[in-house]
Order: sequence, then structure tokens, then C-alpha cells
Amino acid sequence: MRKGPSLVTTSHFRWYFVGKAQTYKEGLSLDTHLIGKPVAFRHLQSEGEKRDMKIVSLVTLACSATAVLGTRPPKTIPLKWGILAFPRFVGLDAYGPLEILNIVAFNTPNMTLSIIAETMDNVPAHITNPTSGALTWVKPTYTIDQDPPLDVLLIPGGPGSRIAYNNTKIIDYVKRTYPKLKYIMSTCTGAQILAKAGVLDKKRATTNKFAWAEMVASGPKVKWVPCARWVVDGNIWTSSGVTAGMDMTYAFVSQLNSTIADKAVNIIEYEPHTDPSWDPFCKIWNVTSGGTPHTMTMSM
Repeated sequence: MRKGPSLVTTSHFRWYFVGKAQTYKEGLSLDTHLIGKPVAFRHLQSEGEKRDMKIVSLVTLACSATAVLGTRPPKTIPLKWGILAFPRFVGLDAYGPLEILNIVAFNTPNMTLSIIAETMDNVPAHITNPTSGALTWVKPTYTIDQDPPLDVLLIPGGPGSRIAYNNTKIIDYVKRTYPKLKYIMSTCTGAQILAKAGVLDKKRATTNKFAWAEMVASGPKVKWVPCARWVVDGNIWTSSGVTAGMDMTYAFVSQLNSTIADKAVNIIEYEPHTDPSWDPFCKIWNVTSGGTPHTMTMSM
């Protein structure tokens, strides 16, 4: 936990351990500019030194203090979020990020979460019962034809992404929406929808490792990264399979406001992986950059 400034006095210096920019005090001069480290202030010995220091612009000192002593105000979290839903998406691909984002929204005025689907009919997730069909459904907020204004669009994966991949209306929606977004994200095999829409052309991206060969084949223009928990290329964020979407979402929010991001995962008691290169599953599934030995054969 970061605390306020503390003072340690040595024979030559007073060291201020500063958590935020401090008001400049006459009689102290800045000796070192060390980002993220203690900053030493030397006592001025003579009246001449003190007089000379007065020519230093207080504006310059304030700007330097903000840059050097380390605390910038949190960046703005995007306010309008949409999750693209289609039949047989994997629930956790969407619900995992949504659990984090729901808490973020409670702590971010005017932030909204929406479900975007082809129609206003409830959308079934992929878990089914042989006798009763889908066990979980999600209710859309808007249709793709309504084209609601969004800052971020997140696309889940699952068996249904293979159907969405060949759904012209969904692909066209992603194509026309992406230029208007601040960010676009995918979890798991949702990356193949981004690939089909051309969003990932010549971009670095990752996806589910069990389905690696199939995904690579569906996006031949993509610079696929075989071992990664998530990948960022410009304003495009893609994650590995299923639970990786939660790590990606935490990382995204954390780079904008780490306090809110930490609060969200602590409330849901989730410890995210914070290293984007952490990926034991690329070894488990023997993934290569060419995506050859495994294809998606598991019925889901």
C-alpha cells in the first residue's frame, strides 16, 4: 500500500520518499531525478544559493515533480462496453470478464455494459442438457442492426464462433464497428471472428491452444503468437482460452486504473496471472507457430 511522504535525514541529504508530487519548499534543491526511487534534496548553504534558486520556474518544478516522483492520475476507463453474443458461445469467455467489469462499472460513473446480438431473442451459451437444451442464456441489450455507440467490444469464443465465422451479418457488424471503437478484444476462439473481419490482418494475436491449428487456418493473414496468455497489438487485445479472458481484462483495466482493477479481483477472490507470456498450455497442447498437431475435435 502506498503511503504519504516520509523523511529520513542523513548527514548531507534529506531523503523524501514521495507517493505524490510535493509542493516545492524554499531552501531545498533537487539533486537527482530518479523515477520510482527516493529523491534527494540538498540543503542550500548560502543566501546566494537560495537567491539563485528563486529563478527556477515553479511551473518547471511542478511538472518535473509530477513526472519524476511518480504519480500520474489514473487514465480514463472506457465507458461504453459491449459483449457480442451468438448461439453456443462459451459462457466463461464472456461472464468472466463481465464479473470484473461489473465491479469496475460500480466504481466508474457512467460506465455501461451491454450485450449485442443478432436479434433480441435470448442467446444460448454452449452448455446443454440432452433433454432440455441450453442451460444458460443471455438477454441482449441491443441488436447489431441498432448499432449502439461503443468504446470497447469484446468477442467471446466457443463452438458458436465457428458458426459466427460464417455469419455475414455478424462479420459485417464487426467490420463496420471496429473503426469506431477505442478498443476491440477477443477471448479464446473469438479471435477467428476478428480474423474473418480483417481486424487482425498483419496483427499479432493469440487464441485457444487446444484449437490452435483450426484457428491459425481460419486467419492466414494473422501473426499468430503460439505461447501467450494474451497479446496486445495497438488497440486490439486477444487472449488465450476461456479463463485467459479474465487475465486479459484485469490487465486492461489495471493499466488504466490499478486501484479499481485490484478491487475488482479481490472482491471476486480471483488472483490473475499478470505475465502475458505465461502460457503452460502451449506446451501441453504442443502448439507450434504453424499450428500443427492439434485440431478441435472435442464435442462442446
